[in-house]
Amino acid sequence: MTILSHKMRLYPNDRQSTLLYKTCGCNRYAYNWMLNRANENHKNGIKYNKLALKNEFNAFKLSLPFMHEVNAHAVSNGAVDKLDSAFKRFFNKLAKYPKFKSKKNGVGSFMLTGSEIKYDSANRRVYIGRIGWIRLSETLRFECTKLYRITVSNRAGKWFISFALEVDDRKLCENQATAIGIDLGVEKSATCSDGTVKDNPRISTTYAIRLRKLNKELSRRKKGGKNWWKTVFKLRKLHARIADVRQDYTHKMTTEVSKQYGIICLEDLNVKGMVRNHRLARHILDVSFGEIRRQFEYKAANEVRYVPRFFPSSKRCSKCGYEHDMPLNQRRFICPQCGLDIDRDLNAAINIRTFAVSSTGSKKPVAKKSMTKSQDRVKTSHEQEENDISAVCRNV
Repeated sequence: MTILSHKMRLYPNDRQSTLLYKTCGCNRYAYNWMLNRANENHKNGIKYNKLALKNEFNAFKLSLPFMHEVNAHAVSNGAVDKLDSAFKRFFNKLAKYPKFKSKKNGVGSFMLTGSEIKYDSANRRVYIGRIGWIRLSETLRFECTKLYRITVSNRAGKWFISFALEVDDRKLCENQATAIGIDLGVEKSATCSDGTVKDNPRISTTYAIRLRKLNKELSRRKKGGKNWWKTVFKLRKLHARIADVRQDYTHKMTTEVSKQYGIICLEDLNVKGMVRNHRLARHILDVSFGEIRRQFEYKAANEVRYVPRFFPSSKRCSKCGYEHDMPLNQRRFICPQCGLDIDRDLNAAINIRTFAVSSTGSKKPVAKKSMTKSQDRVKTSHEQEENDISAVCRNV
């Protein structure tokens, strides 16, 4: 069994849209109230307790009349689950301490379990308590065995609903034993070991002028004024548009590769270190290396394998294994030993595939460990290669 998420558009009427806004507002109020109580308990030496916070808030909200206008489960259960998830990530050192939510950062969202809603596939609608039947843009694409929960959210004035479903294992690839190496980059979004090249659409560059105009317009407005908020909503819509275009391209690319190959071989890229070069940071983030890897991990029919972070994929000859320095301004790999003349990214993709399918490849990124002297020399050469980015960044 696999748990997948299917997100689609909601089309509420005016009354339902008002109730959705109120539900998100009450959910944000409950989250902030519980977080404030947790902070007070911590000062008094009381440990964090999810159930105690929930019971305390349920008793407190009886004195709040606006809380009775919305779905009670979406407020209390949804808020405490979000806060509990935030605290777990903090305790596991995966995130910072939870912060208070503000409506200036967006409308927000709320969650409900699968048993608290009704789904009508024939009429393409969903029922939520206190709100009623709401039209959907499409039907569920998966035949699910269990519906875990739904999440209703608002982005740039549009309502969306996300279904978390338990489905049977979906094998997109018929021949699951086939493997492919992929070299991710900036000039080309992805270069595959079979010779296929996925061009970089440069989405951020396409919308850069419009973003700059709106940001200038926002800087001229009086913060908090009516016209200032109008420009903020324009910016939110444009950022949502950019995110949708980027997500659409990433999904199409990863799905196309996953249908042909069962084993995906990737590099464990240090994106955080790469974006320190401010001349190329926007283009690196625009390619979405992390999102591509995340989608491959659940779309691959078999598995995703990784090569070590400082593996010399670009410096090693894919034919004879000879290694030599390759500055970033050299886009062709010419081996001085065997005479191989091949595209730099294609050579790296073949090396990634060869190394990952061998016994030395790993299914997960290699954890950070203390490096030996030889590994330290590899890291130094890798850092030198990153420093050469400035030599070719003008061509991006």
